[in-house]
Amino acid sequence: MTLLDRILCRPCIFCEIVGGSTSAELIYKATETHILIVPVAHIQTVKTLTPTTEHISLLEKMRLKGMDLLRERGHDPEESKMGFHVPPFNTVDHLHLHVLGGAYKSRLRKLKYETGRMWYMDLTQLQADLERKRRLQEGARL
Repeated sequence: MTLLDRILCRPCIFCEIVGGSTSAELIYKATETHILIVPVAHIQTVKTLTPTTEHISLLEKMRLKGMDLLRERGHDPEESKMGFHVPPFNTVDHLHLHVLGGAYKSRLRKLKYETGRMWYMDLTQLQADLERKRRLQEGARL
């Protein structure tokens, strides 16, 4: 949740959706297929993920589900994108994976989900970063 949400006591919209207390409606798609995968547990953002087995396995489950959903919709996962917006460029402070397949609707949308920008992190890059941190921590404990 953002600081403003906390001050105004507004609940996290994704927590409400996964909890079943509100429904979601599609408003706009960035690509032919744009799916959000939202974990039930409230994890704020990619910045609050830790190199624990729990978070690393959660990301892997999200990746596998994203690949399945892309295939079901006729997209090759290898030619698609999966990633996260990085604070302060995210609009909801509840971790959510963008699964994107097909052509982008505009150049601006393509830029919004472009790997290597400070506002967007590719899922495989995040997984590699967390795995590297986990190995470093394990080495430090030896």
